Amino acid sequence: MKIIANLRRLGIDISNSKFKDKDIENEVVMTVYIKDVREYMACYDFIRLEQTLNNTQWSAAFTSITRLEQNAKELGINSFLKPFEGIRAAVIQKNIRSALQNLAVVNNKKSQILKCLG
Repeated sequence: MKIIANLRRLGIDISNSKFKDKDIENEVVMTVYIKDVREYMACYDFIRLEQTLNNTQWSAAFTSITRLEQNAKELGINSFLKPFEGIRAAVIQKNIRSALQNLAVVNNKKSQILKCLG
């Protein structure tokens, strides 16, 4: 349960995720949830987003950020939502600098979460 407290401190709330109706004290549920968070953090969409931003492929970047944002909401990763909104706004305005700054915030939070998960 120490992992859950650390995740909550980092802006991840299982009670605000697709697992909210399950017994979050159950070890099996927690194992599946943590596995899903790890898989999300390692998903190709993060790499693709950075590539599309660096190549100024705005449409593809918008698609990637939409998919990442939807998955973050499903997993209750609230700490990503504000930077994702910033990336979305920067993509709409075609502001590469702002988009990459917000992506750096996401990558920083991502590394903190992965460090917490071990």
